[in-house]
Amino acid sequence: MKVKFRLISLLLALFCAYIPFRVLANPQPAGDTVSSALWWQVAVYNQVQQIQDQHYQGCVWGDSISSALGASLGEQNFNFAIGGMSSVSLLEQLKLVVPLQFTCEKSIIAIGTNDAMYGISDEQFVSNLKEAIAIMRSTGTKQIILIPSFSSTVAASYNPQSAGTIARVDEINVLINQVANSEKVPVEDRGIQALFKEQALNEDLTIDGVHLNAKGLDIYRKVLLNILNSPSETRTSSDRKLNPTLINRMLGFAIAQPNTLYITFENRYVKE
Repeated sequence: MKVKFRLISLLLALFCAYIPFRVLANPQPAGDTVSSALWWQVAVYNQVQQIQDQHYQGCVWGDSISSALGASLGEQNFNFAIGGMSSVSLLEQLKLVVPLQFTCEKSIIAIGTNDAMYGISDEQFVSNLKEAIAIMRSTGTKQIILIPSFSSTVAASYNPQSAGTIARVDEINVLINQVANSEKVPVEDRGIQALFKEQALNEDLTIDGVHLNAKGLDIYRKVLLNILNSPSETRTSSDRKLNPTLINRMLGFAIAQPNTLYITFENRYVKE
């Protein structure tokens, strides 16, 4: 029975990771509407059936990049990620699963890539991410870690039906760092840099310019497991050092928007 249940869970994870790729081939310009889709509701229903009164060492919240990992993060961790998710549908998901009285010692939020594609505004993204953090804290989560949003390959970034522009993803990452500073949570970007070549996703690690292939997923899985299995003293956003790639991205964002200057001091961004 246990083997059968795992097989069903695996098939559903593949279903929820693959189907959104096709359904969202022509995303709605109005923004994130995935929570109204039947496949999304089925995915959340499957999660609800598993998490009642459960205690997890770690939980992962995110989109298709994370959902493709399925249940490979270990029985002590739960992967809540669903393909097509943005910060908008993350809040809808939390409304449905939080009443189940499960707990997560540590939560990883890997969201933002689809916010860039859906055209979610800066204000809405920041508000959604802060609300998600507050909800997770209210459930007893002791540590929350943010993962930067993923850019696509250069070629895929020019197709608005596949991904947001690299420039917009960079802007989302600036917002993620701002939220991290205000909410005093860490942003963990060290391991995922191996997935990128300069500003874009490495073409050797993707199946379609947006989603990771087996080699890319193996790298990403190791990054998440390292975070989930590490002691609670993960770097805070005020003491981590930005890598050169992220610095270049932020400089590019500042140049693209001359009326806004972000000054970096111990990774704090001050709008002038």
